[in-house]
Amino acid sequence: MSFRFFNYILIVFILGITVASCELFEKNNNIKVIAKVHNTNLYEEDLKSFNIPKGLSEKDSIAVLIEHINSWATKQLIMHEARKNMTDKKQREYNTLVEEYKLDLFSNAYENAYVEKNLNTTINNSDIELYYSKYKESFLLQEDLVKVRFIELSEKYKDKFATKKAFSRFSNNDINELNKIKLSFISSDFNFEGKWILLDALIDKTPSLNFFKRDKLLEKGKLLTYKDKKSYFLFKFMDVVKSGKPSPIGHVKDRIKQIILNKRKIQLKKQLEQEIRKDALQTKEYQIFE
Repeated sequence: MSFRFFNYILIVFILGITVASCELFEKNNNIKVIAKVHNTNLYEEDLKSFNIPKGLSEKDSIAVLIEHINSWATKQLIMHEARKNMTDKKQREYNTLVEEYKLDLFSNAYENAYVEKNLNTTINNSDIELYYSKYKESFLLQEDLVKVRFIELSEKYKDKFATKKAFSRFSNNDINELNKIKLSFISSDFNFEGKWILLDALIDKTPSLNFFKRDKLLEKGKLLTYKDKKSYFLFKFMDVVKSGKPSPIGHVKDRIKQIILNKRKIQLKKQLEQEIRKDALQTKEYQIFE
């Protein structure tokens, strides 16, 4: 950042705000002071991290810098007034909070860097299965889940019987044949990846399913067919898990992965804390006095 405007900037700044008087580029141990509020100085070095947006004219750049200096000065003035009107006890409480926040900030930064470097992010299916079997009752469903495949056909579709038979039987040959004629369907989802879906989400997606009682939709292996004014529908409910039962492992797999990762992170942080204390005790950098 260039400071070639500072002569002009500080003249305007000093005229524009009420701050304790300071001379332009007052020098304190060869460090340039830009502004002063009571006993607190704003140094040239402090402004090096302040970036003036690119593309601004000289006038606008000056205005942005003055605004930044004004903001700094306002905060210092408010801090000064706050301390004048605050008891010593309250100031000590706040200073303690500031120190604790500083400790947490530095500690968290170091711990997070340590965890990022040492975290084992590989999670095998066996890890997931072990955790699921141990905490299965923690994954009780709040809603009904289904695995379903469906086809929506035009009312004028001619070969409904053969398509229905192939769809219900669903052998490898049937799957190949259905894929060959898939473009003749209005829509379809054969659910090859075994995806689970909330029953209510399925009903929202296909409102005409409300034609059936909910119990009908929750019969595993049930083939349902129905038609509305425009379409003919085929639904096969391949699997069903009702509300109140443990969630299928496939449905909570990603959640379990995240839980395992979080547990590993916590363990690494505990490991780091123990190692640091142990090393400090050995080197006498940490001592407990009786």
